[in-house]
Amino acid sequence: MKRSGILFSLLIISFSAPAFATDMVDAIKQVRRSVVAIGTHQKLGQPPIRLMGTGFVVAGGGHIITNAHVLPRTLNAKNQESLQAFYGIEANARNFELDVVAEDEEHDLALLRIVGAAKLPPLVLAKSMAPEGTRTAITGYPLGSLLGLYPITHEGIISAVKERSFAAYSQGQLTAERVRRLRNSFIVYQIDTNAYPGNSGSPLYDAATRQVLGVVQSVAVREKSQASAIEAPTGFTFAVPSQFISALMARNGLPGY
Repeated sequence: MKRSGILFSLLIISFSAPAFATDMVDAIKQVRRSVVAIGTHQKLGQPPIRLMGTGFVVAGGGHIITNAHVLPRTLNAKNQESLQAFYGIEANARNFELDVVAEDEEHDLALLRIVGAAKLPPLVLAKSMAPEGTRTAITGYPLGSLLGLYPITHEGIISAVKERSFAAYSQGQLTAERVRRLRNSFIVYQIDTNAYPGNSGSPLYDAATRQVLGVVQSVAVREKSQASAIEAPTGFTFAVPSQFISALMARNGLPGY
């Protein structure tokens, strides 16, 4: 009897799911409820919907964080084009009109407001920097409409916490003010996760706590001559830490944490 008890215990250990696997499953279920696709809708133009990136809900459910570079520079008034958040999955998706509250070009962040009384489940921002080795995930809309309106998650770890400056301007756009900003590097997360066009603005979150550590901003890619657009990502992805998100929210009268 005693020997059987030991064997039974061993079987339980052998076939039990690892705790970290359960953490990830639960984290994805929670986080995806707060992730939206950012794009535009035009009533008179074709195609009617353009998906441009990802965002996530903060501040009581009425505001959204994304990257500044995700936002369209102009909207086609003739076609009645408007900035929109698309929420849900495919045929069951809803869309909400958005206003731009503020942009932080230095850190490539944008704060948006849902027009009207709609509220979505918000995510919680981490109050401190996470150390290297922290197990993370990103959830967003890679490749936009190519894969459909379906949130997709990639897993990884924080591989480095390092200085970086973001240069997303052509030569004609390099004003004196922007040059000054580019010289002022700041701390970012480097994560060993593949991100794709459309993942910009995705939340980077801790799989255990489900708190947002940062927002995905860019990915290092190979030269286009070596690979297709889908194969180009190298696995070196960068994210802006939550402290800059919190600061942007606080400057606009919203609780940062």
